[in-house]
Amino acid sequence: MTPQVEETDVLIAGCGPVGALTANFLGLYGVRTLVLERDLTPHSQPRAITCDDEAMRIYQSVGLANVLDAHMYDCPEVEFVGASGELFARVVAQGLDFGFGFPVLRFFSQPYLEQVLRQGLSRFPHVGFQLGHRVESYTQDAERISVSVRDSQGAERTVRARYLLACDGGRSTVRQLAGIDMVGSTDEEGTIAISLLLHDTPPPISRMICDPYRHIFVTRCAGNEMRIECRIRPEEKHEDLLRPERIREFIAPHVDPDRATILRAAAYITNSRVASRWRDGRMFLLGDAAHLMPPFLGQGLCSGLRDAANLSWKLAAVLQGHADEPLLDSYEQERRPHAQAMIETSVNMGKVMLTGSRPVAFLRDNLLKALHRIPRAQRFIRDFEFKPQPLITRGFMLGGARAHRQAPEGSYFPQPRVGVPGGGLLRLDELLGPGFSVVVHPDTPEASRRAAQALADSIGARCVRIIPPRSGVAEPGEAVDVEGKLDAWFREHHVDIAVLRPDRYLFGAVRGSHLSWLTAALRGWIHGPLHGETPPSLGSVPEFSYASVA
Repeated sequence: MTPQVEETDVLIAGCGPVGALTANFLGLYGVRTLVLERDLTPHSQPRAITCDDEAMRIYQSVGLANVLDAHMYDCPEVEFVGASGELFARVVAQGLDFGFGFPVLRFFSQPYLEQVLRQGLSRFPHVGFQLGHRVESYTQDAERISVSVRDSQGAERTVRARYLLACDGGRSTVRQLAGIDMVGSTDEEGTIAISLLLHDTPPPISRMICDPYRHIFVTRCAGNEMRIECRIRPEEKHEDLLRPERIREFIAPHVDPDRATILRAAAYITNSRVASRWRDGRMFLLGDAAHLMPPFLGQGLCSGLRDAANLSWKLAAVLQGHADEPLLDSYEQERRPHAQAMIETSVNMGKVMLTGSRPVAFLRDNLLKALHRIPRAQRFIRDFEFKPQPLITRGFMLGGARAHRQAPEGSYFPQPRVGVPGGGLLRLDELLGPGFSVVVHPDTPEASRRAAQALADSIGARCVRIIPPRSGVAEPGEAVDVEGKLDAWFREHHVDIAVLRPDRYLFGAVRGSHLSWLTAALRGWIHGPLHGETPPSLGSVPEFSYASVA
């Protein structure tokens, strides 16, 4: 019998958070998409727990931030204590504002996140989702990629797609089929991760216990959940530490074991690896399939979300015929340096905070306590300045590369709340909508404003003129800069007009007199409007039930 052949534009292997988010993005842009997940049941086990402000802005762009927002714990600070329990460092998250429009550190429930992302797919009739299907092999030619797929009953069929996206995790089948190596190192000692559901409200704690004998991380998560992670010593065996009596020993210093239900207790090892290449013709790697990083900065999942936000709009533009194929080369060019920097920073943080040497730990504790008395050093630690900023140094931007360190191109455009037509306030991205955007400073000459509007019209972009608060209520095409942050940004960079990519990175910003130069550069890549729609409302999502695993 001839195998059944199915046609789609994009085939996604894996429906974890990265695969599901990518499918939501492609659904938003009107791209015919099929998502295949090998498991038959949802991923009910809690795993990733950390969400930063950039991740929330990415969820916002697919219309899911509000439904996720109510199911996260805003972490005010993270404490670092030594073996004696004495505090030697503190990272304060509360009150920080990096311009994304959301709190900078939150903890969440991955099962609930995946439930929301998967339910979000139902908003798009052109996005299909199938459980119990796995990729067996693939071949490709100049036009299509042919993927052999097997379902849980053993039936095989072929899916023909324009592109295949591997979102199938650290042990990616698709990556292995492509013969792509993961380069880096593995820490074989590992960690025991214990997820708890407390009968009462968890204590508001997020603490790293940097004891050279046993490193422990304890934090409250979403709802009544907590996570306790304990490093495994070289002489210990994973299976011994996972016995119920040992699990009680680990959690007893922090919560009453009789007032908690163990949702999950599992051992994992830490990887610091990056795929040698992220593309094989019409196949792309995203998330853990492309990079694996230590958990010390909580950036593993966040990095995968950045991949999805970066690649999805580029695929849509190429598939819709409004950009050429070389645009897709900028995906790895833009994302790899930041992923590698995040891995290196995570590794270095682990070496400092998780040292097994008591003399080194003694020096670390006293040095960090001394640094806390120096205002500049205190800010470096307290304000997350050690975390690599999500900057693009080369890729799809005006000039192809950042001209200098302070150049705005390749950075995120700020997202304050703005006044909108009809009154009320919105986060800026909610006003701009999907696709490209053109933002104009109020002092821009009228001729340049008209040219900016013409540019926006030619690429299907929303053009918004910022007006100061004293101007009153915004008219259509305007936004009131109620916080003054947009005016400050334009004045800092001495520009009048900013062109934002769909992922809210800045393509370019210029004086009105130089807009023709920016227009020519942009139209060299983008030939027409990127089709997209305002994300449909998802409505309410029921709280995830752990009954099957409790």
